[in-house]
Amino acid sequence: MDEPLFVFVRIPESLEPLERAEKYEDPLEESLTSSGFGVLTGGGAMLSAPDADGHREIEWCGIDIDLCNFDEGLNLIRRELTRLGAPKGTILEYTLDGIAYERYIYETGVFDLSH
Repeated sequence: MDEPLFVFVRIPESLEPLERAEKYEDPLEESLTSSGFGVLTGGGAMLSAPDADGHREIEWCGIDIDLCNFDEGLNLIRRELTRLGAPKGTILEYTLDGIAYERYIYETGVFDLSH
C-alpha cells in the first residue's frame, strides 16, 4: 500500500475529549505505532442539536487513523477496540478502491480480508 488508508472509527459513546483520549486514543496510538501499521491522526465528537436551553450533548465520538498496512492494521484496530470495551455499534469506516465500507467491530466474518 503506497498511500495510507484513512479509517474513521465511530464510537457510540458520550465521552469528553480527555476521557476519549485516555480510554481509546492513547492505547490505540501506542498499538498502531509499535506495530508500524499506522498512526492516529485525530479525534472529535458529534454533538446533538441544541435543546431549548441551548445545551448540546455528545452523541458519539470519532477517531481518525491512517493505516500503512491495511489488513493487519484493520484487525489490530478491531482487536484493540474490543479489548478496550468499545460498545456494540462501534464502526470502522473507510473507502477502498472507490467503495465505501462500514464494518461493525463485533460483526463476525467481515475482517477475514480487507473487503
